[in-house]
Amino acid sequence: MECSARFIFGRRQTAVLCLLVVGLLPLAGQAADDPLFDLDLTEVLNLEITSVSKKPQTVSQAAAAVFVITADDIRRSGATTIPDLLRMVPGVQVGQISSNTWAVSSRGVDGRFTNKLLVLMDGRSVYSPTFSGVYWDVQDAVIEDIERIEVIRGPGATLWGANAVNGVINIITRSAASTQGGLLVGRAGDDERGGAVRYGGSFGELGHWRAYAKGFSRDPAVVEATGKSAGDSWRQARAGFRADLTPTTRDAVTLQGDYYRGRSGELSNLNFVIPPYNAIAETDQKLAGGNLTLRWQREVSASDSFTLQAYVDYTRRDWPLHFDERRTTYDLDFQYRSRHFSGHDLVAGLAYRYSRDALHPSYRGVPAASLVYPDVQPASAERRLLSAFLQDDIALVPEKLILTLGGKFEKNDYTGVEFQPNARLLWTPSEGTSLWTSVAKAVRTPSRIDRGGYVNVQLLPPSMTLPLPVLVQGAGIVDSESLIAYEVGVKQRFSKTLSADLSIYYNEYDKLRSGRLIGLLCMPARAPVPGCLLQPGQSYLLQSSLVANEARARSHGVELALDWRPLSTLRFQAALSQQSMSVQEKGSAFSTDREESAPEVQASLRAMWNPRSSVDVDFWLRRVGRLADVGAGVAIPAYTELDARLAWRPRKDVELALIGRNLLHRSHPEFRSELQDIPSLEVVRSVAGQVTWKF
Repeated sequence: MECSARFIFGRRQTAVLCLLVVGLLPLAGQAADDPLFDLDLTEVLNLEITSVSKKPQTVSQAAAAVFVITADDIRRSGATTIPDLLRMVPGVQVGQISSNTWAVSSRGVDGRFTNKLLVLMDGRSVYSPTFSGVYWDVQDAVIEDIERIEVIRGPGATLWGANAVNGVINIITRSAASTQGGLLVGRAGDDERGGAVRYGGSFGELGHWRAYAKGFSRDPAVVEATGKSAGDSWRQARAGFRADLTPTTRDAVTLQGDYYRGRSGELSNLNFVIPPYNAIAETDQKLAGGNLTLRWQREVSASDSFTLQAYVDYTRRDWPLHFDERRTTYDLDFQYRSRHFSGHDLVAGLAYRYSRDALHPSYRGVPAASLVYPDVQPASAERRLLSAFLQDDIALVPEKLILTLGGKFEKNDYTGVEFQPNARLLWTPSEGTSLWTSVAKAVRTPSRIDRGGYVNVQLLPPSMTLPLPVLVQGAGIVDSESLIAYEVGVKQRFSKTLSADLSIYYNEYDKLRSGRLIGLLCMPARAPVPGCLLQPGQSYLLQSSLVANEARARSHGVELALDWRPLSTLRFQAALSQQSMSVQEKGSAFSTDREESAPEVQASLRAMWNPRSSVDVDFWLRRVGRLADVGAGVAIPAYTELDARLAWRPRKDVELALIGRNLLHRSHPEFRSELQDIPSLEVVRSVAGQVTWKF
């Protein structure tokens, strides 16, 4: 279905939205025939989550700043990507860089490769040890099959390990039993087209299964300065399956896997550092990968249970002007829970991870005039991670006062043994009130690039200004970064229709990654320089950059989430966050954590209205503060945007939806990649139609 209504969202988009609401007002007096929201307010606060303590517990009983994006929130948002869904979480910063790349962070320090945020898909880590970040363009699923997204702001390293510094995001998909029958989704608009098909069946009394396939293509964004295409089109296809089996009354086994292929376009620099020599070319990243996960859960007794999970994950990314990367990861995790001792709820675990990579400079499609060849030595490496954790919830006063103590030992190949403890206290003076506080330590271990040895960053050709080629190199040793986080929060249900969740934090960072320019030296080439065009006997200028841990930082902030349901047909969700960060650097060192790369203030207001049970009217207003520094002294102005969604279900198994995104402006910038010295790209207004059919 090709959407033909995009012309209506021009200068008169506000009037059109008002007409839409006015047109639906006659329906407002009609009573709903069935529950309009998946969960009422009490059920949301009692929603069972697993990411905070690696065991089932309710939101109100979690001594952490946790926000849950439910399946209903996902459906009514109209979003088709996981980063766009995360915009509704207080304290999480999301900036779209291009059609296929985002900067996503929690509690400050944003960037394309945010290195202090751990992301999981059904418990499988998708954090890349290459750059210490997440490739968001390959984190995908059938949106309708996502059960919930649990977002923990603040450290979660005691349970999840290193790199869970500023937060943990766990994307949890539905069980096979809850996705029986067929689903067909088709979406088309002025910048995106795609669809998905899924079908689920049963193995009789043994269990259930499902299989899916989906694909999409997205048009490029625009360059701010010229309004021309940014060359960042995005297309991808994937398929997968899941089987949930119950061979006995005490055992549950899950087997699931995915495979994907695609391409992500990008504007890339042919020369990185000195602007007079910059040239820009359109490049095309080739993506492929797959994963397979096996999880076994067993009830040993009424008080004891364990979970054994193993997965293998393969990724391939041919990224011109950067790397042709191949990585295979094997992970084995065992967790045991015991409530055998009165007043104690113990969770302990052991884990082992092995990762093998191959990183080679990628020249595919690069113009012959380009002299940029990044390189990492050694070109292939192995990395092992061994960890053990123990956490105990101690009931000081049963059902009133809970003390949580825990710690994780982790041994990695770069920095040896790291210890990450935490202490949390939860007080529940009444059924509707929960107060909590915590102190925790977390570390960010070095990435492959941090400890990859010799890196060629740039080679500039001779010129009148620089009569010799210039080679920019990085060297040095990066140690683990550390965080001590102090938090306090309150979760309050004022009535059956109004609740609030407030969190306040103070963070102390130490040994942050930094660089230091050493100076220019004239060097004769005695042998060909790996990845470069320098030949023996040729002289060049060497610009060295020493990487180390010569920075520290302090940050603080407050986060507020409100949920108000004045009518059974009307719901409002509001989120407000404020954060501030200061970085102190030693001498001439410069930190790679830019303190003004995340907005100090951002706010979100969602309105969800059902004039009748078969009609959804959704509005999402967002305000994002100014980014004072996204690299190279570039600032991104503050912006306000509005998304809208109108859906109609003529039958229970069919839904027709019209979705408008970024309706207040024709286009606007949100972020700029730290890897690009090009004008900011702008996110454009878009309209799409979607058909969902369950059969």
